[in-house]
Amino acid sequence: MQLSFKKAALWVFACGVILRIALALVNDQANDIHMNVIKIMAYENRIPENEEDREAFQPKLYHAMVAALLKIVSPQSGRIETILAQLISCAAGIFTVVLAYRFFMKEVGVSEKVRFIAFSLLALNPVLIGINAQATNDSLAILFGSLAFYFGWHFLQNQRVIDFCWMSVSAVLGGLSKGNGLVIFIAILATFAIAFCRIGNAQYPSRNVTALYGFIFLVSYLTLVPTLGPYWKHYRQYGSPFVTNADPALVLARSEIFQPGTTSIVDALFTFRFGDMLKNPQRVNTGVDYPLHQSSGWSQLYGRAHFVHFDAYPPTWVVPTGTWARPLVFNIGRLILLCAVVPTVLMLTGLLRSLISAGRSLTTAQPSERRLTDWLLDFTTVGYILFLVVLFIKYQNTGWFKAIYIFPGFLAFLVFFARECDHLYAWCEEKKILRFSADTTFAVLLLLYVIDATALLGQLSLGWASTFLHGTDIWNALRVLFRGP
Repeated sequence: MQLSFKKAALWVFACGVILRIALALVNDQANDIHMNVIKIMAYENRIPENEEDREAFQPKLYHAMVAALLKIVSPQSGRIETILAQLISCAAGIFTVVLAYRFFMKEVGVSEKVRFIAFSLLALNPVLIGINAQATNDSLAILFGSLAFYFGWHFLQNQRVIDFCWMSVSAVLGGLSKGNGLVIFIAILATFAIAFCRIGNAQYPSRNVTALYGFIFLVSYLTLVPTLGPYWKHYRQYGSPFVTNADPALVLARSEIFQPGTTSIVDALFTFRFGDMLKNPQRVNTGVDYPLHQSSGWSQLYGRAHFVHFDAYPPTWVVPTGTWARPLVFNIGRLILLCAVVPTVLMLTGLLRSLISAGRSLTTAQPSERRLTDWLLDFTTVGYILFLVVLFIKYQNTGWFKAIYIFPGFLAFLVFFARECDHLYAWCEEKKILRFSADTTFAVLLLLYVIDATALLGQLSLGWASTFLHGTDIWNALRVLFRGP
């Protein structure tokens, strides 16, 4: 049985890689337009000022990598430039899947079946697949955030210098890729603080060793990231190291993307509009008639984490109104949202158990068996959740509840799911009930994930083909067949 799950994981891996590459080859749009910054760096040999482009405020690691590739390849068209940029994101996505395979299939201490399910939830997630096919810095931030967590996990277990070095390098590169790279840095630093204070009286390294590693990690990060990234420049120019294209200081704010404004903090942070999501499984980005779930931050995060068509953006990713495909895709989305309740509840339950255990360690003097890796899990998951809340408080809009902001912590979130799922299967085995139902739910969800991503691939492929067939009888026939007269 163990061998069969490993073989199945390889098939899942192959499927995830094929979908990522195929989407990167046919897509030509992204949630945010980073190509303008890339072209300035590639062809004008300079870094644009924040006011020149709405994505110029971003850290430039991804842009520099693509700009260097464009200089080497010298593509002859804008479409080829975009595809090359997307292939770099795709490569980062594939490396993330490789990392997830190694982590879940070989190292997480749960049953082989649960390891396979956890890995598959990441490898086949249609939203993550879609992000890996876009010319944005998100895939790079996800990769380096995952690497920092992975090597941090190993270092906290074995105290090897090589793991510490890779952890530090990954954390630095994460901070140079995107602003949410700060979360994993704080999570690792907080774990060092727990080890230094010896909370829980577990078998932690000596205080001297902990203080040395923590100091080196802190100094190296604060030396490299603020200076090589835009943060120190932003602080001097705007009074804050963290600015976005929605800040009043930048005239290129995109308020239309983040509509509608929330009605209240209670509505945004303390509601979950699941029924309305099933009724309207898509965001509305323009106009005035917004679905009720769009004012609920957690509803937005849930939909955006599981259903690639939920965002209704970029424009070419929207299923056209009035076509036979639209209700079909919406029904797929509804089924995904229904099935995804199970892993989401298990993940939240596992997180709650861990936080209760952490609270007991902090409030009692009795010895605890909590490991440093448990603290890293807690700080990583809570850190990324709080990151969304901070963005909402700053901008007062639930549009900032994006899955891409928490995907760098995907490995940590799925560890909580895996642990609780293992408990579920053990309970089902003991009671002789519900095991088939759980298997069916996960199988259906993974199948729907693939269908959702494949539907997007077909949709974009049709648009790609139109550039070659537009105006011909073949294209007109296809247009009538798939989109109506």
